[in-house]
Amino acid sequence: MEILGLLDTLESVILDSGKVPFTKKIIVDEEKLLAIIDKIRLVTQGGSDFAKKAIGREEARSSGPDAPEVTEKQKEESKAIEVIEQAYQMAKEIREGADRYADEVLANLEATSTRILRTIKAGRERLVKTVPAGSEK
Repeated sequence: MEILGLLDTLESVILDSGKVPFTKKIIVDEEKLLAIIDKIRLVTQGGSDFAKKAIGREEARSSGPDAPEVTEKQKEESKAIEVIEQAYQMAKEIREGADRYADEVLANLEATSTRILRTIKAGRERLVKTVPAGSEK
């Protein structure tokens, strides 16, 4: 039963996380997720009383009247993560563009090679028809 509560908390953290524009990716607080995962491990290993206490302390700390405001460092880290995600997205788009270009070049090469191969086959067939069968060396 406690695991379901932890999974609900995990889901809540994921759903409340910021989204990366133009993607299905989100930016999550790594510490929160790892703390929830640790609590799930504790519950599954039989340390349910300890997990309850840890959950209670965490909820009190994060939702109390003196809950810490988002610090400047957290804002900078969030901005840095956003910039990194944008860089990864741009790199992905560049790779996809390069792949499309390479595919176009290879398709043109394939078409040209096919035309050349047909010309070679036609030339050989013409030679076979014009050269008498008994005149080979």
